[in-house]
Amino acid sequence: MLQLVKSYKNYSVLAHMDLITRYDNDGVYSFEKIKNKITEILKIVISDGKGIELNTSSRRYGLSDSTPCRDILTLYYNLGGNIITIGSDSHKPEHLETYIQEGKELLRSIGFTQYCTFEKMKPISHTL
Repeated sequence: MLQLVKSYKNYSVLAHMDLITRYDNDGVYSFEKIKNKITEILKIVISDGKGIELNTSSRRYGLSDSTPCRDILTLYYNLGGNIITIGSDSHKPEHLETYIQEGKELLRSIGFTQYCTFEKMKPISHTL
């Protein structure tokens, strides 16, 4: 992912930052072990004027934390990140907008005051 954000700039939002937590049979990987690399990635994302996605499907999959995890969301916020989207990763009609309100509450609890949608790759802010 670090190589991606260093070399590819034609995107709006970086998503699925810790998707491995959904599939890793060895359990949750310690955030502290990857914090430096995640910090480097997020600093590039922020300096490039890009955002990240909160994906609410973690609830549907029964994960113990959000995707990305609360630690990554908080780090992004503390680094000055403010472009964040909320997606439900809907591959079926019944999954549309699931857990979006909970996602908004999570973002508010971290300190975010807005989330974004996009039009022609430009962020449009909305109050949480």
